[in-house]
Amino acid sequence: MTEQSRLEQIIRTRISDAGGFLPMDEYMQAALYEPALGYYESKTVFGKAGDFITAPELGPWLGLGFADLIANVWQQMGEPEHWTLMEQGSGSGKLLVLVSELLGRMLPAPPSRLISVERSEGLRQRQKALFDERGMHVEQYASLDEIEPVEHIVVLSNELPDAFPVRCFCYRSGQFFERGISVGDDGALAWRSADQPMQAPPAIAAELIASWPDGYISEFNPGLSGWQQSVARIVQRGVVMTLDYGYSQAEYYRPGRVEGTLLAHAGHTAVADVFTGPGSRDITAHVDFTELVRCGRSAGLQPVMWMTQGGWLAQSPSLQSFVESLARQPDANSMHLLAHAKRLLMPFGMGEVFKLLIQSANVAIERPAYLAQFDHLKELLSPCR
Repeated sequence: MTEQSRLEQIIRTRISDAGGFLPMDEYMQAALYEPALGYYESKTVFGKAGDFITAPELGPWLGLGFADLIANVWQQMGEPEHWTLMEQGSGSGKLLVLVSELLGRMLPAPPSRLISVERSEGLRQRQKALFDERGMHVEQYASLDEIEPVEHIVVLSNELPDAFPVRCFCYRSGQFFERGISVGDDGALAWRSADQPMQAPPAIAAELIASWPDGYISEFNPGLSGWQQSVARIVQRGVVMTLDYGYSQAEYYRPGRVEGTLLAHAGHTAVADVFTGPGSRDITAHVDFTELVRCGRSAGLQPVMWMTQGGWLAQSPSLQSFVESLARQPDANSMHLLAHAKRLLMPFGMGEVFKLLIQSANVAIERPAYLAQFDHLKELLSPCR
């Protein structure tokens, strides 16, 4: 029996044990993270050999942007001599390595402690090989729960909360009905709606709900609150930087987005079928940044800035300098790197849908002057009022 077949049998057993209906977040938890069988536990997921390419695989662009930002907030934190840089969901480890190396050249006091948090044992092993190759001492953890609070710290993540298991719903006749997974009449895994309305519906602005057509389908992320609380526990004084694809709540739940954002990714292709071959493909949903800010505030994290990835990277001084250096030597490698930059910066690529949120804890942080005119935090906060 293949790993996929074993995982599907486990899921089918759980559906049966649950009375024929399994919520989507429980299915996603198994499909992505089941020990030895889930997608992130059993596959090479990043790069050309995987199912998708994240920004760190496309050259130094993201590292340069983060390094500029971190250098700026390090100064605003009072230029501590001893401080910590932590990445959660660090995947291959390439971004953490690049950012720490850049900061070593940019700052008189680069981070004295590096932490990588990655739940996948296979990815932690890959990271360790990379860290050892670079001669870097990096503390590796599987969970935030293993880390004690830190006084001076910058936390970054790239494409993390989009992989948190989500709950799905259908809004009909003025009520929320949960959508989950069952076994259809043909024996295949299939969507099914619960018979009774949800007792705890998602926290979505009433004026948005009122605009929906009957039968509106979407999802929400129940893991955001716990995640923000865990991060806030660690960050006694510092900054949190979250980069991911997503929208404000008003854009996420606009009436025209009638089927939500839930997708699977297989072989560098996005597909709507999230049930075929569990464990063989990634499953993600966009991030509701309005809800993320609300959860952060409840945990003690204050929003500083929210903007598109394209606007942020295009204004980063180190990135601009690197572009100028490539333009002066227009060889094949330079053209290849510039093509990747266009993919990350331009609206038709990753530049518009990816957003950067900066939060602070117990330290007064202002948005960098070079990014002030590109900040859209007010737009994000309007449904929170």
